[in-house]
Amino acid sequence: MKDKDLTGEVYGDAKRQDRIGTGSRVLHEKYFANLGGNGKADGNALKTIKANWGSYEAWEAEFKRVGNALGGGSGWTVFAYNCHTKEFHNYWSSDHTSNPPFTMPLLVLDMYEHAYQMDYGAAAAKYVDAFMTNVNWEEVNKRVEMCAKM
Repeated sequence: MKDKDLTGEVYGDAKRQDRIGTGSRVLHEKYFANLGGNGKADGNALKTIKANWGSYEAWEAEFKRVGNALGGGSGWTVFAYNCHTKEFHNYWSSDHTSNPPFTMPLLVLDMYEHAYQMDYGAAAAKYVDAFMTNVNWEEVNKRVEMCAKM
């Protein structure tokens, strides 16, 4: 059977699954790549955060608040650059397909239970705190620098 022979419902579901798979792959790749650092923000990422939030502490409080809002549920916290509005945001994403259009993920936090349940049980806030101490800001800086080229 060829794609043209599929019913609209079957074809639509295949395209939906394709979007979920793509979103899952991209977000997980970004998540794992931004782990393994010392958690100390620096470089252009830190400059960008301070310019947009006033201080690192204000940005971190908001980022963690978004993550904690997803605790016990599913989704992603994404610090991203919106290529359309030319603004930086901390986004709440309920699944692999609900990212704002035209955004580039800069820092990705997986808030699905599988990311923290084995180590932290229901204590998602402890996982968010631990995540922040392990951010690889060198990777985040590379992503921020890519935004400057857009």
